[in-house]
Amino acid sequence: MAYGRYPSVDVGGDPQPTGTPFRLRVEKRRGFSPDAPARIRVAFENRSTTERTVGFGPIHPFSGIWSEGDGSLVLLPRGRALRTHVFGTDERIVPDRPVDGCWRTNLVRLVRPDVLRWRSLDAGERVRTEYSVLQYPEREIAEATNAARFGAEAETEGRLPAGEYRFEDSFLPRSGVSAFEERGTWREFTRGFTVTVGE
Repeated sequence: MAYGRYPSVDVGGDPQPTGTPFRLRVEKRRGFSPDAPARIRVAFENRSTTERTVGFGPIHPFSGIWSEGDGSLVLLPRGRALRTHVFGTDERIVPDRPVDGCWRTNLVRLVRPDVLRWRSLDAGERVRTEYSVLQYPEREIAEATNAARFGAEAETEGRLPAGEYRFEDSFLPRSGVSAFEERGTWREFTRGFTVTVGE
C-alpha cells in the first residue's frame, strides 16, 4: 500500500575550500513519490586550467554511499549495469514500488569493493552521477539471511526516520610529473554533504 504523503528530502553540500582546483557539487533532482525514490546528482569538477588526474572509489564521482553513524540511508547509482559492476550482483536492488510507503532496498546484502580508480579530467571537465536515495534495512537483511538458514521471518523496519544523514568520500589527486620526479603537493582530501529527510 502506498501512502499519500512521502517525507520531504533536501540536500546541502559542504562549503568548498578556496584555492583548490576541485569542486564537489550536489543537487536534489526529485523527491520521494509513489512512483520512484528520491534522487540526487553529485558532480565533481576540475576547476583548474590544466588536466588533473584523480583517484576515485569504485563509483565515479562519489563512492561514500552509506550514511555515517547509525543512519540507514544508502545512495544507489542509477543504471543497473553500474550497480552490477560495483556490487557484483545481478539481483534487483531498487524495488518497483515502496514497501509500506517507504522506499527501501530489496533484501540484498551490498558489499562495495574498496578500490581506487584513476581518471584524468580536462580543465573544466566534470564527472556526474545520479543516485537514488533509499533506506538500507541492514538488520532486516541480516535476519532474512538467517531466515534462509533457520526459517525465521524478518520484521519490517517501517518508514524512513526523519533526520540528517551525512555522506563523505575521499579523493586522491595525482601529480602530473613522471615517476622519476618529485611528487606534487596535493594529498588525499575529503568532501561530503548532508541529506535531510523530513517528516
